Amino acid sequence: MPKEQEGILVTIVVASVFFVLIGIFFLILIFFFLRRQRKYKMEKEEMRNRFEQTLLKTQLEIQEHTFNYISQEIHDNIGQILSLVRINLNVLAENLPDVHFEKTDDLLGKVIRDLRTLSHNLNSNRLQEIGIVEGLKSLLQQLEKTGKYSTEFHAPNSSLSFVNNDNSLILYRMVQEVLNNIIKHAHASKIVIDIEPKGPQSHLLKISDNGRGFDTSKLQENKTGIGLQNIFTRAKMINSSVSIKSSEQEGTTIVFEINNQPILK
Repeated sequence: MPKEQEGILVTIVVASVFFVLIGIFFLILIFFFLRRQRKYKMEKEEMRNRFEQTLLKTQLEIQEHTFNYISQEIHDNIGQILSLVRINLNVLAENLPDVHFEKTDDLLGKVIRDLRTLSHNLNSNRLQEIGIVEGLKSLLQQLEKTGKYSTEFHAPNSSLSFVNNDNSLILYRMVQEVLNNIIKHAHASKIVIDIEPKGPQSHLLKISDNGRGFDTSKLQENKTGIGLQNIFTRAKMINSSVSIKSSEQEGTTIVFEINNQPILK
């Protein structure tokens, strides 16, 4: 092979190798760029989630502080004033035997009991004392006492509790929100709460009613009310998912799947 052709061939080979190396270099560069971009997006998403979690936690802390303050005010001030009114009413009844105060006394007694119940529901310290199971039972018992609802509560024989008391409180508030929605919108006469183990660290908490139900397609259209939005938002804080099954005139079932929480003792 002539030296000239040999030189051209060597030049072509060297140039080819050079361009291949440049191509590999750019591929490596693009790979690291995409990986860094993906990592940046993940870090940004994580920061956003942490910010939302911190914001939610702060909001909940403010809310619980407000609830506790209102609870204390009801117990220490309004409740005591009504008790004094009741005592004075009974004194008047003794001095005025011809006047019938029984009905008024009964109404005052009911108001005092209702306020005491409201105070307990608002006070987060009370929930820590009695535990999540007794707290949920108490919510249903209060509804039963109104005479408007029949209720059922089913739970495992073992004690149900969260390692983190804040998680118990968040779950309790979520159930309260569901029950409030049932009272306001469902026109139900029966409410059932079921707690079932799903795995070693997973449980299902189901709240069912026999009310009028609703069209769940509105959930996909982001037409949920503030109450349901609060439920979905709080569920994320305790690593829980929420599913809703409902159809018109056939009632509603809301299921909380609580994952990765050692809640059974």
